[in-house]
Amino acid sequence: MEPTPASTQEETLPEDSPPNSHPPPGYYLTNQFPPLTSTSNSTYRYPTLTAFLHQLNLYQYHNLFVEAGVGENDLEQFIGFDESELKEVLSAISMKPFHSAAFKKGIRELRQTLSASPSSMMTNHSTTSFTSFSSPPLEPNNRKLNKVGETTDISYPMRDKASMVMETPPMKVSPNRTGAEESAGSPMHEIQEYSVTAMQDVHPISSTIPSSITNSAQTTSKDVIIHHATIYGKNNPRKLTTYEQAINHAAIELALLDPALVANKGTLFEKAKEKLLLEGYTYKRGQSRSKLNPNAPKPGVKTSRASLIQKRNAHAAQNSESRNARISELERKLQVKDTQYAVTQEFKRLKTGDADSLEKVELTLEEVEKERAEIAKELSILKSKERKHRWYEQKKKERMDSGFEEADVESLNNNNNEL
Repeated sequence: MEPTPASTQEETLPEDSPPNSHPPPGYYLTNQFPPLTSTSNSTYRYPTLTAFLHQLNLYQYHNLFVEAGVGENDLEQFIGFDESELKEVLSAISMKPFHSAAFKKGIRELRQTLSASPSSMMTNHSTTSFTSFSSPPLEPNNRKLNKVGETTDISYPMRDKASMVMETPPMKVSPNRTGAEESAGSPMHEIQEYSVTAMQDVHPISSTIPSSITNSAQTTSKDVIIHHATIYGKNNPRKLTTYEQAINHAAIELALLDPALVANKGTLFEKAKEKLLLEGYTYKRGQSRSKLNPNAPKPGVKTSRASLIQKRNAHAAQNSESRNARISELERKLQVKDTQYAVTQEFKRLKTGDADSLEKVELTLEEVEKERAEIAKELSILKSKERKHRWYEQKKKERMDSGFEEADVESLNNNNNEL
């Protein structure tokens, strides 16, 4: 008996089929859907030990694994090991700490890969079970295709006798079709059409991906604005001054609020200086010399000599005051060090018979003597400056008492320098 063509198998199937007959390839009765849970994970091919070690660049441990009793196909057992068991095996192999961490990471990633793709493994298992499933007897008036909610796994022989799994939407066969309609819309014809549709199906992207892309774009845009808004040190690795750092910070804040300012660095720089001035930035010379500061000295306008003299005298008096305070502090420290040195000398005299104590005392004396020398040196410099300042103030007072103004003395000195 010759096989019936696939396009007319359903129509020519006799009503009184033998009890042991099987449905045509690709067809399953409503009570013949094979259980998917009866299969095991044995159909999944784990990588061999050699391939796994090559992938992790740890092949130098291959012989040690073999000597420890690990076979080429024993990687599946590593997947089931917990952390303590895995650590025990790696310690027996004498693996270096970094390589041990890399091996454990590879096992974790392989375990996550297996747990993250159960659907693909289930499809392979269902295909295997379909090909080896023995159907129950065919009953009359029960020759319709099995309908599944969303997808149906159908296996049929190809030219290379390999099984192929295709996703197909639910199919309905109308019982009132004519011969031409049934030939054109036969089950195999619909399977071929729906298989192409399933191949071209595009699943929607997860809603988390657009948000991550948006966050990445925002971060990139912010980094670009910061890069272009930086005024000082963008192309120079030198250490920036406090003022330059403040200008950069102000410029970046302004550019993030209005990115259009990046197109004009001059305007951005002026606005950054204005921002520092309004926020009360403490300048090194007391105030900003920018044109934005109304109190800044104007170019071409000389300050009066009297104001310069007054400013210089105030500065000298301030320096003298801070210098005297430092001198008093150093004298107090020097007195403390002198007392400490004397006490240490007395302790050394009492411990003449103890070698260990004498060694410690000698080290203490050297340290105290070094500190005394540093304090005395700084104190000498400050006292010299203070004597010079007092001498200058004394001479200035004598000139003032004799009727000479300080401005006249300076003009005479300038004339002598010109001659």
